[in-house]
Amino acid sequence: MNASINASKSLTFNYSKEDYVNWIKNLREQFADKKFEDRIHYPEDFASGFARTKIIEPGLSYRIVDYTLNSHLDYNRVPTNEFCLMLYFYELEFEEKVYCRVGSTVLESNDKFYSVALMTHNHTDQHVSFKKGTSVKGLSVKISEEWLKKNIKDFTPAKLELIKQQECIINFISTKQRKILYDIFSNDAAAFLPELFVKSRVLRLTEQFLTNLCNMGLYTIPEFTNQKDFQSLLKIEHLLLKNFNVDFPSIETLAKTAYMSESKLKKLFKKAYGMAPYEYYQKNRMHKAKELLRLRTHKISEVGALLGYQNMSNFSAAFKKEFDYLPSQAHEVF
Repeated sequence: MNASINASKSLTFNYSKEDYVNWIKNLREQFADKKFEDRIHYPEDFASGFARTKIIEPGLSYRIVDYTLNSHLDYNRVPTNEFCLMLYFYELEFEEKVYCRVGSTVLESNDKFYSVALMTHNHTDQHVSFKKGTSVKGLSVKISEEWLKKNIKDFTPAKLELIKQQECIINFISTKQRKILYDIFSNDAAAFLPELFVKSRVLRLTEQFLTNLCNMGLYTIPEFTNQKDFQSLLKIEHLLLKNFNVDFPSIETLAKTAYMSESKLKKLFKKAYGMAPYEYYQKNRMHKAKELLRLRTHKISEVGALLGYQNMSNFSAAFKKEFDYLPSQAHEVF
């Protein structure tokens, strides 16, 4: 790995491998950071935030990043010979356009928000270009060929070859995946066993993704929307998730925002996220409530108010409907 910075405060990283242990070791050397073995707090002239890595077991490791750039960033990764699978669950918020290319697949957005679950492998090159001010929050999971052979039932060379033929598979982050990501980024500090807490959720997320992939036949996820529709659904998702203390927008409003008919929006949204827009909004709203209660920094009435409830009975009823226990019982469950 090498890094360079020019007069316009644009930082370029070039990588030849995606070994997370060596990745963070080399990154710490670039920034002269010797405080931790498995994490780095970025210098302020580069970014505000951190990266951390961990080996769960041989052949399976993860990387967590959560930062806001204070400089421009270009990231290049060239292909390597030894095969490994990589899963990415990332959310980006930005003022200027972001650009990402994985092999021949280009991901671009001008909508100030991008959220994606992506699978690729290290036989495919990558290039990322982020502008100053971009906020990046994400989890990457690296899986070796040997781990796949050992852990996936009836895994054959033919199935491995099918995976290798797919340079990139892109999908929406599902509600279940987002809930696990909420846990990883918001609650590990409050856990009594933080490393085990994160490890268990990375394993759960990996299991969910690979199980869905196996159910799909290991090599394809049906295309149901073009890139324009994909971007429109991301815009709607962001609108539903960004502020829970305002009323749910009408389907008419959402359809106009997406430049779709109401029927098309409802059909595509359910296909992408597995539920109707209001159900998705309400489920994530309740998981946000659970997250705040777990942190024990707010009273129940304050949590309800933060999520737009004026009547605490309505808040308690909605919470119980989602989790089968009341907010007042949350501390007994956690």
